[in-house]
Amino acid sequence: MRDHVVTVLGATGKTGRHVAAQAAERGWRVRAAGRRPGAVGAYTRFDWDAPDTWEPAFAGSDAAYLVIPFNHAGAPEKAPAVIEAAVAAGVPKIALLSTIDVDHAPDDDPTKVAERTLADAPTASAMIRPTWFLDNFTVGSFRGMLETGELRLPAGEAKFPFVDTRDIAAVAVAAMAPGGPEGPLPVTGPEAVDHHVLAKALADALHRRVTYVPVEAREFIDLLMQRGFSYGYGDFLADALMKVANGDFVIPVADTVQRYCGRRPYSTTDFAQNYADNQPV
Repeated sequence: MRDHVVTVLGATGKTGRHVAAQAAERGWRVRAAGRRPGAVGAYTRFDWDAPDTWEPAFAGSDAAYLVIPFNHAGAPEKAPAVIEAAVAAGVPKIALLSTIDVDHAPDDDPTKVAERTLADAPTASAMIRPTWFLDNFTVGSFRGMLETGELRLPAGEAKFPFVDTRDIAAVAVAAMAPGGPEGPLPVTGPEAVDHHVLAKALADALHRRVTYVPVEAREFIDLLMQRGFSYGYGDFLADALMKVANGDFVIPVADTVQRYCGRRPYSTTDFAQNYADNQPV
């Protein structure tokens, strides 16, 4: 299927790099769209602050993967216009990275607005709705905690069906394939586990001490701010974690990976071992 062309936004990011790699493994032609080249695919310039780069990045593509970079000022508000640019470019199938709790978000939430824009567009679409990323602890917001050996979060003893970003990418690629699934696609790991189980999996794989310490929201926000994140971002994460801890939001295990990818999703143990195996010697 070398004539199948896909544009991948965020091709250097946590999910996009896997989407680009897995799409290339299928023999597809990958356009890595962003402000710098990705490891996989032909570089195509795309800049959230330069609307003249939007439509050209999508032109001639058979499918596209869209990620909203919430750490890029103004990008969330521009997401509907980017979706419209992809539609105007004639992309017949768009897969949008959303979130598992989007239905519980207020109507003006940027992700919810983006989903609504895509659902109303005259193109086929899939809304990829993952739960909490395991990769947050290795290459994301909580990496500093892993480095100290203490995962300090306001999550209590709540259980989460954590997901490996490789599985998110697998579902996105399945959706971008001809005849692939459409509509909301929840993506989770194979089972719900608490942070103690996650910490043990990381400790066993890395052969060093990693523990989970439940903390209050204020301490968690302070820790993130000390690592350069904004108060608003820390408060947003704390609120999301506490909603699960308090039982206000239950995240069910989904069979999406098994159904559309033909295999069991990666477990916390699988994830931790893969991370350990790929550490520099």
